[in-house]
Amino acid sequence: MRAARLLLFVLAVLAGGLLFAQTDIGVKPGSQLREWSLQNNTTEVPGMGTVPGVGLKSRGNARLQFGDDPAYALRNYVDSTWLKLNADDTVRTGTGVYWLRFRLQPDSSLRGKKVLLGFGDDLQAEVFLNGQLLFTTPTEKPNTETVGGSQVPLLVPFSFLCDGNTESIAIRLDSADANSVGDFADNTTVHAGNMAYANQRNMAQYGVFIGINLVILVLALVIWNFERREKQWLYLAGLSFFSALDSFCDFGINAGIGGATDTVTNILDAISFIIAPWPMFLLVLTLGTLHGQISPQRKKWYRIAIISASVACITFAVAILFTKLNATTRGYGMQFTLEDSDVAIILAVVVLALLLALAMGWFVIEVIRLGFKLMRARGYARWIGAGALASSLFAFLLNLVAGIESFEGGFTNFLSVVGDYCSHAAVPLSVAIYLAIRSAHHNKLVARQRDDLDLEVKERTAELSAEKDRSEELLLNILPAEVAEELKTTGAAKARHFQQASVLFTDFKGFTGMAAQLGAEVLLHELNACFEAFDGIIGRHGVEKIKTIGDAYMCVGGLPDPDSSTPTSVVHAALEMQAFMAARRKEHDALGTPSFEMRVGIHTGPVVAGIVGVKKFQYDIWGDTVNTASRMESSGAVGRVNISETTYELVKNAADPLGNPAFVFTPRGKVEAKGKGEMEMYFVETSSNR
Repeated sequence: MRAARLLLFVLAVLAGGLLFAQTDIGVKPGSQLREWSLQNNTTEVPGMGTVPGVGLKSRGNARLQFGDDPAYALRNYVDSTWLKLNADDTVRTGTGVYWLRFRLQPDSSLRGKKVLLGFGDDLQAEVFLNGQLLFTTPTEKPNTETVGGSQVPLLVPFSFLCDGNTESIAIRLDSADANSVGDFADNTTVHAGNMAYANQRNMAQYGVFIGINLVILVLALVIWNFERREKQWLYLAGLSFFSALDSFCDFGINAGIGGATDTVTNILDAISFIIAPWPMFLLVLTLGTLHGQISPQRKKWYRIAIISASVACITFAVAILFTKLNATTRGYGMQFTLEDSDVAIILAVVVLALLLALAMGWFVIEVIRLGFKLMRARGYARWIGAGALASSLFAFLLNLVAGIESFEGGFTNFLSVVGDYCSHAAVPLSVAIYLAIRSAHHNKLVARQRDDLDLEVKERTAELSAEKDRSEELLLNILPAEVAEELKTTGAAKARHFQQASVLFTDFKGFTGMAAQLGAEVLLHELNACFEAFDGIIGRHGVEKIKTIGDAYMCVGGLPDPDSSTPTSVVHAALEMQAFMAARRKEHDALGTPSFEMRVGIHTGPVVAGIVGVKKFQYDIWGDTVNTASRMESSGAVGRVNISETTYELVKNAADPLGNPAFVFTPRGKVEAKGKGEMEMYFVETSSNR
């Protein structure tokens, strides 16, 4: 985990900053060699790029001697008088035989393990391990040129004795000059036997890390594009971006980019160091936003912390990059000396290291605090908390344990791999699980809402349909069907002229006096019973009800559809009304209660029909025919149906289903009608009554 390495570096800087006067920052190369070093350190190999391993020149106390003596290959040969092979050494000896000696102290972790010795220069060489001939380069070498023109190195497998004593690697170079010997020493490396597997594993690992983070980056940006108010998706996109960039830099540094130079590797290392605080900072913002709103004051301190950490990282990265470039020209690892007069520089380094340590320490504490809060919270956001804790705690501890020398071995390699996965993949994987659960939850919620909405729509549709049917029924109770349809379609109903319509009027005799005798409730009940019966009668005969006025009942036949009824139908309806009233009267007489007596009048002629008004409108008819029908009723007799001469002429020839006359008429002669003068009138009754 880069945060772990960053904190370890800060602690080292703080410890070193306490030493004034002449102070060495860094570790001077030594002869100790461990399996962990071969697997976790990197070195430049021509034709292969940066791969796991160490350079013998920096780790083996390299010595150089011109001349030839078989004793130079012996393990215990004393080479202290030989020339130290550093960048400052200049050898002016001519071409001939040179010997290189490297003294190493392999520890027990390499006992019985295969180690690879690499050569990257085309020189005739004999290699001796502890005085025993290990390898001789062939006189005629195969074509080992790469596409880029670099020599593919020779890799020679061997094993150290690991008996606790110093071991030596001696190399005899024939027909060589000083410059080629120096290049040969620079390109002589030692690698773990599983270097190829480690390279492939690292490439696969970092490919997975980069791929996961890029996928999360795209998903977070897409979701944020649709949910701009949800800032956690923007923070998550930034976190994934920096995690992918950090993985790419680690890939370039540790796994190697084919043909990458030291400069490229150093730049990648500097970039990785500079961006180290940002994943933790963005992870804190992501967790804080998922848990709830972050207060403005806390956001302000977060920004101050990340700015301070970034300034410190940039300063250290530039200094380390400069030191590495300087160390490359000097021929050994990072090392520089500060004089007593440079106390200001030391103080600046200590202050920056303190700022960086405080910022990173606070971020780690915030990640742990918010992670635990999310884990205790209800809902699927707890996956983010679990991933954050795994990333911050497990990766830190595993990498810390794997980096402790006393624990080096195969198990630490496993811990290092697990730590890398926790560092680079724990948060993205937890986010993927979070997104999957969130998506499933939302889909389930949407499906439930859709089902509820469908059910509600069905219920509302059924209610609307019932209300519509009720409205239709009420409307049809007020208006004829044809008029109602026209009104719904066009919003208005035109008045129509009908040449022949039979208008029927009824009226109860003595209604005012009976109203005084009966209670209001009884009177209304009786009136409603009669009118309800009349509605049923005229409905069977196709006669249209127009209205009731007090105790008067008015209906008409032959409209709005002229074929719906005839004058004969209207006369039959009138006779049935009188028959109903006669039967009703008998029931009341039997009970000893008052009953209504009714007159009915009918006249046939032209009328105009239409809707009156816009509020509480009703269908009505106008014309002299209406007035004449009213006079037929008022000029009639109780219990009888009185018709005009016009109606008589239309129904006098009506016959029953057997062909017999349907009606019997009683001429009344000319009868005075109010406002009309004398008019011919007829009483009519059914032939079955005779």
